[in-house]
Amino acid sequence: MDKTKKLFITKLFSIIFLILLYLEMVFKISIIGFERSDSVSRIFVFTLSYSLILLIFLRILPRKLFKGLSLFLVIFTTFFYFAQDMYYRILSGFFSFTIAGDAFTGIAFLGRIMSNISWIHALYLLPVILGVILLIKYKNVFIPKNYIFFSSTFDFLNSFIIAILLFTTVVHTIPKNTDIFINSPYIYSDFDFYQEIPSAYQTIDKFGVMTYFQRDVSNMFEEDPDESSLYDQINEYLETKTIHSPNGYTDHYKGKNFIMIMAESFDTFAIDPSLTPNIYNLQQKSWSFDNYYSPLYFRNTADTEFMSQTGFYTNRNTVLTMQTYSDNIFPNTLPKLFAKNGYETYAFHNYTDYFYPRSKILPTTMGYDEYYGAERLGMLEYRDGVITNHLWQSDLELMEEAMDILVGKDEPFFSYILTVSGHLPYNKRHPIAEKNIDIIRDIFIEEGREMPVDDILYYHAANYELDLAIGHLMTRLEEENMADDTVIMIFGDHYAYGIDQEDIAEYDETKDIESNLSFQRVPMIIYHPNMIANDKPYVFASIDIMPTVANLFGLNLDYKPVLGKDIFGDQRRSVFFSNGSILTENFFYDLESEEYTFFDDEISEEEALIYVNEYIYRQYINQAILEIDYFRVKERLEE
Repeated sequence: MDKTKKLFITKLFSIIFLILLYLEMVFKISIIGFERSDSVSRIFVFTLSYSLILLIFLRILPRKLFKGLSLFLVIFTTFFYFAQDMYYRILSGFFSFTIAGDAFTGIAFLGRIMSNISWIHALYLLPVILGVILLIKYKNVFIPKNYIFFSSTFDFLNSFIIAILLFTTVVHTIPKNTDIFINSPYIYSDFDFYQEIPSAYQTIDKFGVMTYFQRDVSNMFEEDPDESSLYDQINEYLETKTIHSPNGYTDHYKGKNFIMIMAESFDTFAIDPSLTPNIYNLQQKSWSFDNYYSPLYFRNTADTEFMSQTGFYTNRNTVLTMQTYSDNIFPNTLPKLFAKNGYETYAFHNYTDYFYPRSKILPTTMGYDEYYGAERLGMLEYRDGVITNHLWQSDLELMEEAMDILVGKDEPFFSYILTVSGHLPYNKRHPIAEKNIDIIRDIFIEEGREMPVDDILYYHAANYELDLAIGHLMTRLEEENMADDTVIMIFGDHYAYGIDQEDIAEYDETKDIESNLSFQRVPMIIYHPNMIANDKPYVFASIDIMPTVANLFGLNLDYKPVLGKDIFGDQRRSVFFSNGSILTENFFYDLESEEYTFFDDEISEEEALIYVNEYIYRQYINQAILEIDYFRVKERLEE
C-alpha cells in the first residue's frame, strides 16, 4: 500500500473513531456521567473496534455511493445518540431498536421533545456539520479506485481479521465473575450485562451506546432459547416466591361492584380543593395511597394498562406489549377473575384505536364482556393517517354514557374506565382544556393565588373535566341507590410528562427536581362510603394492582405465577423503574449513581444487593413468560 493511500485511510479511520468517541462522551456528559472510570477505557477500546469495522464497510462500497452513504451514516449515528438521549429524558429509559419503526404515533408528543432540548444537544450537531463540510469540500474530487478501496482479497482479509480479533479480545476481557461473593443465583457480572442486557442503563454505562445498539440488534437475530428450558426456568423461579396468605384485607369488598378509573396523566397536583372539588372531597373520605408509583416504561398508558390488568411487566423489546402478546393466554386478568366470580365486565374509553388497538385487546385478550370505545359511544369517528392535532374527548360525557349502561344491572359488575381529557398538549389546541380554561383562571384570580405557567393552567383545565365526571359518577350512584354496593378506585396512568419537570417541581413541592423518579409518584385512591378514611403508606406500582384487587374482592387467584404483589400481603413491597432503579419501604437503590439509601436498619447492603439483582432476573423471567406464552405451554403440558 503506497504512503498516500495509507495516509488517507488512516485519516478516514481517525475521523470515524473521533466521531464515535465524541458522541459517546457527549452522551455521557448529558445522561450517564463519568462516575465509573473503568467504563471510559472500555468504551474507548470498543469504539476502536467499531471504527475498524465501519472502515471496512466504507472501503467495500462502490465509489458512487461512498460520499453520500458516509454522510448518511454520520447523520443516522448522530440521530440515534440524540434519540436515546431524548427518550431517556422523557421516559427515564432507553428504547430497543425493535420499536424504532413505531415513530409516527409519537408525532403527538413532539412538544415534549422541544421542552427537553437544552444547550448540550447542540453538541450532537457537530459531527453532522463536519460531515456536510467534508462532503461539500470534496464533492467534485474524483476518488481513484486504488485510493481508499481494497486492492486485493488479501488486503480485505487482513483488515477484517484485525478488526474481528480486536473486537473479540475486547469482549472476552469483560469480567465474567463479580467481586462480590454472595451465595445467590441473581448476582450479575459485567459480562452478563453485556450479553443479556438485563438493564439497558447499566449496559450503556459500562460499554457505551454503540455497544448497546450492537447487542440490541444482535439479540434480534440470535436463536430463541429452547421453550422447555425456559419453561423449567420460569417454574424454578416461581417456586421461590413467598406463598400468599390471607390477610386483614382479604375479601374486604367481596361481592361489591367495582369501578376502576385509570385517569390520563393524573398527577399529584391535579387534586385541589378548588380546582377539582369532587375528587378532593372523595380523596378525603378514601384510602389514599401516598406512595403509589406508575413508572414510565416504554408505551406509557398502554403499559400501565397491561400491567394493572395482568400483573406482568411489559417487554421493552417489543413495539407494544399488549399487541405483541395479544394472542397469549392470560388466565388471571382482572376481567377474567371477576367473571369467574359471577361479575359482568365492561371497559370504557373516550378515544379511538389510533394509538392502541383496544377494541380487539380489551375484549379478546383481557376478556371484557363489552368494550365501549369513542366510536361505539358515538363520541368520535376513527381518523386514518398521521394525526398531529388530537380531538381529546370529554370525560364527563364518557362517564354519562358509562353510567347509562351500568345502571340497573342484575349481576355485580366490574367496570374499567380509561379517561382521556387530561392528555397533553396543555394549550389552546386541546379542545377540553380550552373549554374550561376561563373557569380555572377565574378560580386563581378569585382566590388570589399566584398564576402558574400556562401549561399548568391548561392542565388544570383539562382535569376539570375529569372532576365533573367524578361528580356525575357520585351523584348517579346515590340517585340509583348503588353507592353502598360500589367500590371506586382512581389512579393515574403516569405523571403529567407533558409539562416541564422544572415547572412541576416549582408548582408541586412533593416533586424533587434532583430525582427524576420522584415525578413518577401519582395519586391512587380507593373509596367506599362505609370505609374509614386514612392514608396508606405502602410503596407499590401498577403491576401490583391486579393481585391487590383480587385479594380485596376475594377473587380466586393463584398468586404464584403473577409477578405483581398483593400490597396488603407480607412480601416486601417495591417499585421497579424502567432504568433499573428500585424503591422499597426499606431502601432506595439509585442505579444511575449505584448508591443505596437506607430508611431503616431492617436490611443490610448485602441483602439489598441480592434483592436488586433478583428484580433484574425477575425481568428476564417476565420476558420469558410472555415470549413462550407460558400459560398456553402449561395448559398443553398438563393435558
